[in-house]
Amino acid sequence: MTSAESDYLLRLATLSLSFVGFSAVVVTLRGALGGELSDRHLRLVRLYIEGGLLVTALALVPTLLNLLHIPGTVTWPLSSAVAASIFTFFLLIQFRRRRTIEQGKFPPWVVIIYAVSIFAVTGLWLNVAGIPFPSSGGPYAVVLTWALCIFGFIFVRTIELFLHRGPHI
Repeated sequence: MTSAESDYLLRLATLSLSFVGFSAVVVTLRGALGGELSDRHLRLVRLYIEGGLLVTALALVPTLLNLLHIPGTVTWPLSSAVAASIFTFFLLIQFRRRRTIEQGKFPPWVVIIYAVSIFAVTGLWLNVAGIPFPSSGGPYAVVLTWALCIFGFIFVRTIELFLHRGPHI
């Protein structure tokens, strides 16, 4: 693992953890404004916190493997397999949670996010197999960055739900 790869992933972990903290502040602000948390709010809070902590933890995995003297030829396929497995499960769980709480068709922006996320996870599985290029840290970093950007995008899209003072969202 190069120092550039390590540096990038550690900075990404820091940014992701900051996102989790900021999300928690916004949820606390909702309570301070007298708002209660509906099932929809709770689903979103879980998405922000679980997603942010997931990116933080996954960004640290290659550094941990490096500390254990695992060779780079194993580090990236193993890290990618762990991330791909977790993100696959996470996408399925989020789909189920959303479908349970919010009936009806998904908005186009949600469908696009799911589609690109599935493409990203497929890229991780290809990185595990070393197809079409040998496994490396680039695809891994791209997918973790994508995930954090999506959690941030969803946060911005839904922030008004948390700051709304009325009883309904």
